[in-house]
Amino acid sequence: MPQLPDAAEFEIARRAHRRLAVLKAFYRHLAVYIAVNALLHLINLVNGHRYWAIWPLLGWGIAIAVQAASAFEWPLRLLAPDWEQRKLQQLMAAERRRPPMDGPAGTG
Repeated sequence: MPQLPDAAEFEIARRAHRRLAVLKAFYRHLAVYIAVNALLHLINLVNGHRYWAIWPLLGWGIAIAVQAASAFEWPLRLLAPDWEQRKLQQLMAAERRRPPMDGPAGTG
C-alpha cells in the first residue's frame, strides 16, 4: 500500500482522534445517565411516594438518544452518497452465504 503524504496522514489521524473523543464523551455521558437514574429510582422506591423517577429517565433519555445518533453518525450514514452501494454490497454478501434455492431465480 502506498504511503500517504504526511499532511493526508495527519488529517486522517486528526479525524480519528475527533471521532474517538466524541465516542468517549457519549460513553461517559451514558455511564453517568445510568448511575444517576439508578440512584433516582432507588430514592423513589425508598421514599415510597408516587413514581416520579420515570420523568428524568425519559427526559434525559431523549438527550442520550440524540447524542448517540450524533456519535454513531445516524441517520447521516443512511444519507451518505455511498450508503446505497454499501448496503447493496452487504446484501449481496449475505445472499452469497445463503444456500442456493431450487429452480430458476424467483420461482423457489
